[in-house]
Amino acid sequence: MKKLGLVLPIVAALGGCASTQTVLNKQPTLVYHSDQSVTKVAFCLQNKNNVPALDQEDGSKVVLIKNGYGGVAIAFTLRAQGTGTITEVRKQFGVIGAAWKQCIGTPITPESA
Repeated sequence: MKKLGLVLPIVAALGGCASTQTVLNKQPTLVYHSDQSVTKVAFCLQNKNNVPALDQEDGSKVVLIKNGYGGVAIAFTLRAQGTGTITEVRKQFGVIGAAWKQCIGTPITPESA
């Protein structure tokens, strides 16, 4: 019985870990616009979170913030719009610091539940 008590929290925690593709396939929770270029927004997100920006085939960049178990907690997709950037934010779970908000401009859509 003691072993079961240890296994259940681990299984529950791992079950909460979403794959990158699962999170990227979700509808954005928030959408922001910045007058800064994709390169500058990506650099800011990388710098604030100590993670790389991943180049995508469609020309966009993705920045992933992961939890301690390696699951994606929040994903940022950066797309060029003119000389600026549209940032789609996909929240999976958990609470992370708000330093990323300094990088991505002003909201276009309010947060959905």
